[in-house]
Amino acid sequence: MKFLHIEDSTYDLHRQWAMRLTERMGKEYMRIDADMLTATADADGFSQWLQDEGVDLIFISAECNKRIIQRFLNACRSLRIPYVFLTDSMRKMPVLAEQETALHQILAPVTMLEEEVYKSEILGHLSRYTGAQITLLQAKDYGHRAQHNAGKIRTFLAHQELPVEIVMAKKDSLSVYKEVPSRMRDLTPDMVVLTASREYGLDDLFFGPAERYVILHSIVPVMLVNPRGDLFSLCD
Repeated sequence: MKFLHIEDSTYDLHRQWAMRLTERMGKEYMRIDADMLTATADADGFSQWLQDEGVDLIFISAECNKRIIQRFLNACRSLRIPYVFLTDSMRKMPVLAEQETALHQILAPVTMLEEEVYKSEILGHLSRYTGAQITLLQAKDYGHRAQHNAGKIRTFLAHQELPVEIVMAKKDSLSVYKEVPSRMRDLTPDMVVLTASREYGLDDLFFGPAERYVILHSIVPVMLVNPRGDLFSLCD
């Protein structure tokens, strides 16, 4: 199986880091230009090509520009595999590229939505192969769903004897993703793992989805996992 690197802009540090993580995960590294996205007729055609090629994960190197990032977000919305954004503003990349392992600390915010639990498996894979510590940033809600979701993820990881801790966020489920960039100094992650928006609301259409905000303001790679189609929850 393969990890695919899509390069809209060429950065040697991005390539070095992606190749190191690919090797650590025991996969084959494959690289293409971003034009491949426009070469396929639609998102379904791209998804089918990825399946035919046996791709398990995508790296996307791109400029830190909201229109460019949104173009890739739109292209990846139907994917069933994780995808990682690497932008030119990720200032921690030189340090990460020089490390023996690409990951030491992974930050994953957890909201009240039940699809958050779907991140458990990919967090487990990343931690198992790299030895990374998982920090769950639990949204500060009045209800119990965020706490329940964080607890389920922690239980899943703890059963595999993987290092995991829960940290309480300052903001609720509606805003916790936008808290992530400001917590990078004290939580020191090497990667952030987010659940992508299922649907775009009016605020997302006008101001952009929360995951785009994190990508544009992050100093480390940002991985997105799309919600499963059989899960649907809008409110607590």
